[in-house]
Amino acid sequence: MDLHGLTSAPLARRLGALLLAVAVVGAVALAVAAGAFHHGGGRWFVVTSSSMGEAAPVGTLVLTEPTRASGPSADLRVGDVVTFRPPTVPGEVYTHRVASTGADGVRTSGDTTGAVDPWLLGDDDLVGRAVALLPGVGWLVRGLPWLALGALAVWAVGTRLRSDSARSAFRLVAGCAVVLGVVSVLRPFVGAVLLSTTVDAAGRGVAHVVSTGLVPVRVAAEGGGHADLVSGAVGQVPVPAGASAVDLTTSLHLPVVGWVVVALTCASPLIAVLTLGLPAGEPRAERGRRRAEPA
Repeated sequence: MDLHGLTSAPLARRLGALLLAVAVVGAVALAVAAGAFHHGGGRWFVVTSSSMGEAAPVGTLVLTEPTRASGPSADLRVGDVVTFRPPTVPGEVYTHRVASTGADGVRTSGDTTGAVDPWLLGDDDLVGRAVALLPGVGWLVRGLPWLALGALAVWAVGTRLRSDSARSAFRLVAGCAVVLGVVSVLRPFVGAVLLSTTVDAAGRGVAHVVSTGLVPVRVAAEGGGHADLVSGAVGQVPVPAGASAVDLTTSLHLPVVGWVVVALTCASPLIAVLTLGLPAGEPRAERGRRRAEPA
């Protein structure tokens, strides 16, 4: 099939230039906003553990503002989400919910277990109170540097190709490879973590698991039951009685609309080619020679 004639090359070029301009303007605006937010005392963090459950699942971007735990200007309330450095491990950064407040500080707990943390937090331990919890955005923040480097490399290599069609085809395929590579390393979509195992009143084993990916999943035990989970949700998976070890498997568990979205996303490069086509263009050297020929 000749894809070059499916649409006009000028349209594809104009669309590419428009998308590039939008990306540049968006990047500059985001950098300015981030600088202003940081200058005003704001900070941002990416959640990497499942302790906050569905309120702030793994991959959530947390935005905080300065706050105080004690004194006349203390403004924290039970239920607020705060980011802090525990007194026992000041090199770590946690995001938990305020469980209690007092004149000498606050105590916190994670949503997943509900157990109160063993430390008392003062003003020096607090980083800030969460003003926004943005699920999934943290995955993009983590992957953005690698995506930017990959895009730059693809663009640089593409400029060395002589024809417009070869350059466009290379950038399409290599760009998809960059995205696939970053997704394969970060694995943001599907994941689950085993929290603990217990035995119920009937003597059956139960595995307590939490979803750490973006999309709904089904966690199943070989020879046992299963649990359907959304991002950050905790579930109980029945396991075979008397088993010393059980394999847990995690798989996508989407409604029909979800599978349609997945199919369209995977097919988006093909759809782009069929819709916009590839520029026919001649090699640059050939075009140069033709312009140099006398009339």
